[in-house]
Amino acid sequence: MPTSLAYPAVVFIWSTTALAISWSVGGMSFMSALVGRMALGTLFAVLALFLLGRSFPMGRAAWRNYLIAGGAMVSSMLCTYWAAQSVSSGLIAVLYGLSPLVTALLASLIVGERPGRGELVGIGLALLGLWLIFSGRLSIGHGGVLAILAVLAGVVLQALGAVLTKKYGSEVPPMATAAGALLVSAVGSGLVWLLFDRQLPQAVSARGIWAVVYLASVGSVLAMSLYFLLIQRLPTSHVALITLITPVTALWLGHVLNGESVEPHVWQGSLVILAGLAVHQLPLWLKRRR
Repeated sequence: MPTSLAYPAVVFIWSTTALAISWSVGGMSFMSALVGRMALGTLFAVLALFLLGRSFPMGRAAWRNYLIAGGAMVSSMLCTYWAAQSVSSGLIAVLYGLSPLVTALLASLIVGERPGRGELVGIGLALLGLWLIFSGRLSIGHGGVLAILAVLAGVVLQALGAVLTKKYGSEVPPMATAAGALLVSAVGSGLVWLLFDRQLPQAVSARGIWAVVYLASVGSVLAMSLYFLLIQRLPTSHVALITLITPVTALWLGHVLNGESVEPHVWQGSLVILAGLAVHQLPLWLKRRR
């Protein structure tokens, strides 16, 4: 798929992912929802590889890539799915908007990419936005602060997976990377479910079932294939720029489709975070334009 089509497709899918996660945990435990998503996603990914005649590398380097991507995915999603019980889908998307900043910081530590002055200003603005979100009254359900910290942990784990995948997995085809990562995630989330949950879904709504199917097919197989495709073709920081757009659209979707109220301090903090992301990415935009 051309990069010009893959990029907006990932933007659209990521804009709807947080809302779909919020819908999928209704009527079932968050671990059951996650296991269902990863198991179905693995099935869809293997089927897609078979139908398209794509290979699935089995070498040592390939499995290292699958373990890195899958380990980051399952650990990040465990944090996010747990938090989705207490915080709105829009706020989850806003916090995931910090991914470019976290990715840049981890890239500087792992691959030696030093942030410039403008990037440091952007990081400072994003931290100010986080403080604004935390400073207001968190009327977002029981355990709101812990839930926000869990989402932030998921952001860090996702960013770490992106940096390591970029460093070690450039030789593995994107769809194979997605399938391998989903397989590792399905096994990992299944083990966590057996150890800590073991709850079977009870009264699950049709919306919840379709949300799991959407997350497994579109949100996992298609999105991850396109995501790893972009990771291979573009600089990691340019791919992470997608999260500059998705927080705004996700906040709007959560408000319109899920009736989520957005407190003024959340809007204010979100705008400051987006401003920080824009300042952080400005040097990259100028460099690419030149």
